[in-house]
Amino acid sequence: MSSEVSAVYANALFSLAREQGDASLQETRADLRQLAVLFSLNPDLTRLLSLPTLSVSERIGVAKRIFGEEGNACHLLFLLIDHGRVPFLHEIADDFDAKMLDYQGTVEVHVTTAVALNPGQKERLRSALAAKLGKTVRMTEHIDRTILGGVIVQYGDTRIDNSVKYRLDALKAQLS
Repeated sequence: MSSEVSAVYANALFSLAREQGDASLQETRADLRQLAVLFSLNPDLTRLLSLPTLSVSERIGVAKRIFGEEGNACHLLFLLIDHGRVPFLHEIADDFDAKMLDYQGTVEVHVTTAVALNPGQKERLRSALAAKLGKTVRMTEHIDRTILGGVIVQYGDTRIDNSVKYRLDALKAQLS
């Protein structure tokens, strides 16, 4: 879930990288994703770079020794350290990824089914969603046997629940 803080930083970083060209956008995205993964795998790193017992310049110095000083993602990290926002790094990376997908005319769609879709079903669903949304669809499939059947489609803030479980729950609510 995106916060206002992460959205502001992601938008600013995206605008900066876009002004520098598509190669910079791709490099910034890759570097930012690497930082986010590194910080999620090493929570002590977030704590270290947020320690109030170290001055901001000392914390930035530590980050420079670990990550170097080159690239938009590193400069963002220094800014986050300076403003006490290092814990937002993963959210910012997610928001940046979402902006990149939108810029590329792509939408991330999460599809949940009770059983795996066969390739033909996947392609028909992808084509229908692409036609409806007017974008290229990048689809991620999840299997959840508890929905019993049907499909749940999620993209952006939209959720279309056409599962058997949802229909049974709705029927149960009507009968109560």
